[in-house]
Amino acid sequence: MAVKANNITLGDLFRIDAEMDNFLQSQRMFISSADAWGTLIKDLTLTLGIERAKRFLLRYGYQCGRHEAEVLKDMFEWENKKEWVLAGVTMHNLSGRTSSVPTKAKIDTETGEFDVEGFWYNSYEAKQYLQHFPFHSEPVCYFLEGYASGYCSTSFGRKVVFKEIECIGKGDKHCHFVGKTLELWGDEISIDSVDYAREDIGDELDWAYKRIESQSEILKRGNILSNQLTQIVLQGKGLGEIAQTLGKSLQCGIVISNQYFETITEYGQVFNYSLKNIIDNKEKLRASDQKKMEEMINKQATIQLNTLEEQEFFKFPLITPIVVQNNIYGYISIIKNSKEIEELEPSFIERAANICALHLLNEKTVIETEHRMKGEMLNEILLQPNLDSSIAKRLSYLGYYLNKPHFVFIFRLQNQNLLFKNDKLLTKEKDLIANILRKHSEYEEQKILVSNYFGQIQALIPEDILVSRKISAQQYGEAIMEEVKRIIPTSQLLIGISNLCLDINNFHHGFKQAKKALEIAQITNQQQRVILFSELGPISILLDARNPEELESYADKVLGPMYDYDVRKSTELLKTLYFYLDNECNLHKTARYMNLSIGGMRYRLLNISERFNIDMMNSSTRREVQLALDIYLAFGKLPFMQIQDKI
Repeated sequence: MAVKANNITLGDLFRIDAEMDNFLQSQRMFISSADAWGTLIKDLTLTLGIERAKRFLLRYGYQCGRHEAEVLKDMFEWENKKEWVLAGVTMHNLSGRTSSVPTKAKIDTETGEFDVEGFWYNSYEAKQYLQHFPFHSEPVCYFLEGYASGYCSTSFGRKVVFKEIECIGKGDKHCHFVGKTLELWGDEISIDSVDYAREDIGDELDWAYKRIESQSEILKRGNILSNQLTQIVLQGKGLGEIAQTLGKSLQCGIVISNQYFETITEYGQVFNYSLKNIIDNKEKLRASDQKKMEEMINKQATIQLNTLEEQEFFKFPLITPIVVQNNIYGYISIIKNSKEIEELEPSFIERAANICALHLLNEKTVIETEHRMKGEMLNEILLQPNLDSSIAKRLSYLGYYLNKPHFVFIFRLQNQNLLFKNDKLLTKEKDLIANILRKHSEYEEQKILVSNYFGQIQALIPEDILVSRKISAQQYGEAIMEEVKRIIPTSQLLIGISNLCLDINNFHHGFKQAKKALEIAQITNQQQRVILFSELGPISILLDARNPEELESYADKVLGPMYDYDVRKSTELLKTLYFYLDNECNLHKTARYMNLSIGGMRYRLLNISERFNIDMMNSSTRREVQLALDIYLAFGKLPFMQIQDKI
């Protein structure tokens, strides 16, 4: 009598014998608990690793499925071949492995079409996995995949592969499977990856032994490399030696870059590799590689990029950041032409990154100690009006000759009230400015003394550097600002510059000048980001002697009511007064300059006199008004004038 798959029951499968329990007629079977299977899965995973345990369970499931298909073929008289195929679903359900519910079943034995999809509910395999391990990154019902592939391949007569696309073992709501012939899968699945019947299950133990031997060799090589790299640091050698040692060990090109992605040193065949070029042109990278770059910078992860531009010889650089005190100070790149990552490469490059971090930390500590000492001396020079002559002598021993013309530069970061919220960015910007100045110092062979004082950078810039570059102090400040903006586009840097200080005794006065220039720039909210004290004009004499707030208060007492009246009534009385004084109180000359009639000019002066009690015929009043106008000019409160126009 013909049988349908969904009509099979446990009674059809079991047969009890007085001498031997039998299952599936003459094929002896035994019943095992799900927990026992869970223990097996745990032990396989811990012993072989998840990938090899996966292969083991896939092949074991495949063999089980193949065997049960062969037994069921002769055990029942099937209504048709399709029912024999669908009996695999019934076997899943009756055995307690899972409740298999197909949602699509395109099975045509004549045309060779096999395309099914459905859910495995209450998968014993996924539940047992979660009893011993956390969520995995991929589905974990390996036995069920293998069983379905083996059973259907045997019963259908063509190679069928089942893949789980959702799984509760990786945090999904259900276990969702898809089964298709190898032809329908196409490029999604390689033949080698699903050739479960080719290898013997016992090969896994041989592989595990070889893996242990390989790990032992990697550990040995890793220890040798670590010792070599450590000796480089202990002997005081630099990053070049580290790159050479790592390159020889891995037999590939090595590039070490700084935190701004600029190449510091390289070894071997690196062709035209530049991490900075990659960063500057990251829009040309694939979306997946752009995401990797973000992970490397933001999460300090080791990454491997895919193929870059076709003309590049390096195709798959492996890059890891060099992290010092939780901040990235550089990057190591392994330059290779193969996408395959050898097992030892990530381990070795990360060890090398740690050694580089140790080297940079040592250098950073030495440099910070040296610069802190120099910075303390510079602060003493700038802050004290009466200097101890021994300071200049001590600095001369370090190569700083201060009895020649210098400019005092103060680099102040804006939004000081947000500094505590952006401490990491603030530190980065201050370090960047200091490094730019030191780089200029080395290039020009002129000593630049730099200090960090209360959230700002202070520096003595020798006039000789500006002369050799053929630029002014303002142009030099603008060049530094442009370089900072290129690295940190959000920078809101202000630079105050003193007049030229001829010797060490003028530096305290120059410091006050640069500071005053910054104060005026911040109070007036000037768009000009590099401010020279000399640009403040005659008012700079008063600014150097008094607090800016006091000066503004004085000007408001003299001209404040007129200023407010102009704003409310949209008049130009303040402008009239300014140009009247600027034209030496010449009525006709001022009228012509402002395109007014003589009568109109007289009316305005009369209005000023009567409404605001300002008598321009009184010489004392004229001096007060002139001073108040100059203060307003310096503070940017005369919209019709700029400081440059006054100069």
